[in-house]
Amino acid sequence: MFKTSSPFSTEVTEEAKESMNKNGYFLIPNAYPKNFCEQIKTDIDKVNSGLGVEKNYGGSETRIWSAQKRFKGVKKFFHDSNKLLSSILDQQIIAGTVLAIKNNPLTEEHQKNSMGRWHIDSWRSQEKVFLFLSDTTEKSGPLEFIPNTHKFLFRLKKALEPGFFFNHFSMLKKGIPRRYASIPDKKIEALFNSGYKTKPLLVKAGTVLVINSAKLIHRARPCKEGQRHALTAYYSTAKGYHDYDVY
Repeated sequence: MFKTSSPFSTEVTEEAKESMNKNGYFLIPNAYPKNFCEQIKTDIDKVNSGLGVEKNYGGSETRIWSAQKRFKGVKKFFHDSNKLLSSILDQQIIAGTVLAIKNNPLTEEHQKNSMGRWHIDSWRSQEKVFLFLSDTTEKSGPLEFIPNTHKFLFRLKKALEPGFFFNHFSMLKKGIPRRYASIPDKKIEALFNSGYKTKPLLVKAGTVLVINSAKLIHRARPCKEGQRHALTAYYSTAKGYHDYDVY
């Protein structure tokens, strides 16, 4: 049975508030025990198709939306995340959906899918709470982001740089949603050449991440070996965003 109490103390919440304001993210190691994570991984592995299930990157990635409606452990994570983020933001907030994800290594024929992954989720704030269900390594496809790309002056400068966040020549065209989300690899390479560095999250199973993914440039690094399982609670989403009736 899963414990009903929240794994997040008042002290952790206060630390998270400070870190979110300063850095745009906060890590909470050992938030959930290994057996809790293993049970959810087992549940995820049983689902390969159906309503709200996607296959990406040549079938190497499985996305299961509305996971809080499918799995008991994810339902607990959903409620815990709502309490945590509500405390951090000092307002009542509920996740629009929880994504359960499994990544397997890319096959040789799908190596092209290792490109074009750097992005922001929105121009406005969008908080997410992750639970890493597997230990992550350099080769298992860890989430990674570029520190300090959440700062206002950086975002303003890059918003004015053609082809970074926006394609200024197509801004007036209709029917092209989220023109600013994907960031070209050559722009990221220029950032690294100017001194910015990537921060891959190499963590143990049971670690929780709170992040404003609309501001920090990030990606899921391509998986080269092993597997990566994770949960993501999405906040500040449009009504009905990946919300499926799967009870």
